[in-house]
Amino acid sequence: MRRAALALSIPLLSSWPATLAAQPPAVSVGGAAPDPSRPVVVVADLDDDDEDGVADALEEADVPTTGLLELSVRGPAELTAIGPVRLLAGSSPVSGALALPASARPHVVHVQGVRVSRGGEEAAVVVRAGGATSRIPLAVVGLAFLDGANRPIDPTTRAVGLSHEITNAASLPRRAAWDGRSGDPDDLRIELTDGRVEGNEVRVTVEVAGPDGLARSSRPVVLRRRRAGQSFRSDFLRLVGDEMDQQAPGVGEHVLRVALRDFVRVRHPERGAAASQSVRVGRPGREDGPAAARRGRLRVRVLRASPGGMPVVGGTEPTALAIGRRQVAIANEIWLQCYASFGDPDAADVRVVDPPPPALVSVADRDGLPARGGGVIRLRVGGRPIAPVTTRPGAPPVQTALDLAAAIGAVGFGARVTENPRNENGAGRSADVVVRDASGAPVAVTADDGAPLGTDAQQSVRIGAVDLSDGLQEFDNMTASAGTLEERTLVKLLGDDDPSTVDVFVINHFTGGTRQGEAFIEADGGAIVNTVILDRNGVRQEREAWTQSHELGHVLLNQPYHPDNVGPDRPWLLMDADSSLGLVTGPKRLSWDECHRARVESGADAVPALLDRLP
Repeated sequence: MRRAALALSIPLLSSWPATLAAQPPAVSVGGAAPDPSRPVVVVADLDDDDEDGVADALEEADVPTTGLLELSVRGPAELTAIGPVRLLAGSSPVSGALALPASARPHVVHVQGVRVSRGGEEAAVVVRAGGATSRIPLAVVGLAFLDGANRPIDPTTRAVGLSHEITNAASLPRRAAWDGRSGDPDDLRIELTDGRVEGNEVRVTVEVAGPDGLARSSRPVVLRRRRAGQSFRSDFLRLVGDEMDQQAPGVGEHVLRVALRDFVRVRHPERGAAASQSVRVGRPGREDGPAAARRGRLRVRVLRASPGGMPVVGGTEPTALAIGRRQVAIANEIWLQCYASFGDPDAADVRVVDPPPPALVSVADRDGLPARGGGVIRLRVGGRPIAPVTTRPGAPPVQTALDLAAAIGAVGFGARVTENPRNENGAGRSADVVVRDASGAPVAVTADDGAPLGTDAQQSVRIGAVDLSDGLQEFDNMTASAGTLEERTLVKLLGDDDPSTVDVFVINHFTGGTRQGEAFIEADGGAIVNTVILDRNGVRQEREAWTQSHELGHVLLNQPYHPDNVGPDRPWLLMDADSSLGLVTGPKRLSWDECHRARVESGADAVPALLDRLP
């Protein structure tokens, strides 16, 4: 109306440029002039977008402006905030009036709610421009997340996370009373405080956004109250990490799928309102609390069935690589329960590799017996003979291995000696010698022409080889700590020797068919640690038995046992010994105690830190 009247008067002033009639208003919201009869909704900005431990509305400098009401102001103008709001010039709060000079481009000014408007309290921005005064009315509302006990989740100190319960268990209320509680403290609900809304039901929008702030999913959520004057509350929502839980029967409208460090954001229902609040999935990695984000690193190697042959899974190398990356994705989904991630699967260290050559020599494999003495070991390394090594009377396996390594080194190759744990029925610790060239590549070891490998009457010498034509020979109860010679050859030659990574090897099958996955852990005290081996069946049942995440659990918990070995059978737990079920009730849950143990055994303060601080 005002602009139309001005346009009618312009022809009477022939000295004014005709373009003045098309000039935009002094202040605009979203490109339009604000309606003085309709308050603009802003939120009491009590989240913590920069995660510095201070609510954004209480920041005194460097205030985050994400989600704030944005005014476009043509200078010169003077703005003043009234009531529970403040103005920001850039990221700095304004004390008193904000004077804006004339400028070729409009100024951007943010309006931030500092608390919810009390009954009858006025909130507005007063604008003085061109000798006129106008007022932009505001309504400051409250948006908050509540936990399972209806306590506000303070974004400056807390985070949200995955439930440890079966997704559609009775612990999740399907319809909660206004003051009802959930049986799971990790469940959450949304609360809206807005005295302008009539009726006892309102819809808000809930978004899940990635760490970059871009929304990946959104949907409406109904909030209710029993009577006027109350806040509005939603039913309880449960956070989940995988598609199976997201599609759990009976709770579709009650679940949100998230990933580590996502934003869970709620937006006010009024169209165009600059009113949203968010909370993060997991606390910042720099913190030390139980919800602080942690990052592990998986190094996945998919074996070929033979040198230069087809991968043991997938049929083609691209498919095999995709399967390997999917193992990282699954680990992220499951270990999110403990606020842990293994990074972007597309950027993971995944390769298809040949089985290693026979580049390992084992002394006293399985039995760990000392030398009788006087025996002779004859080998060729890379086709070159080494000087014969004579065993010393009473020499333990590691001494013989060191003597052998010295002889190998004398012909220009590198030889590394490692000891293995004593087998259950062994006399002592066996020892292995791994042979590499100057570039670090394994070098094949063979027996000397026609001569026996070793002639000691008591201490054996064997060359380790990986032959997947009959599968990989798995350990038994006697050799569990050290592994079989074939397993040690695989891992010691293809492992990366980085104690902070977990090596994951994918093979065709285990020779004895007794399992579909194995783990080697530090608690065993062996030379093979922080290693997982999966066979094709374990990969095939990835979201039924969750084998990879289960075996990874042995490594991160540094625990060889299963909970059902020492207590009641709870087949919904990830670490259950033998459960396999491709349903929401399958073996995928981790307890808080297990998450705590993983942080103690493998966390940022452990050596090595398999779950380090997420940058």
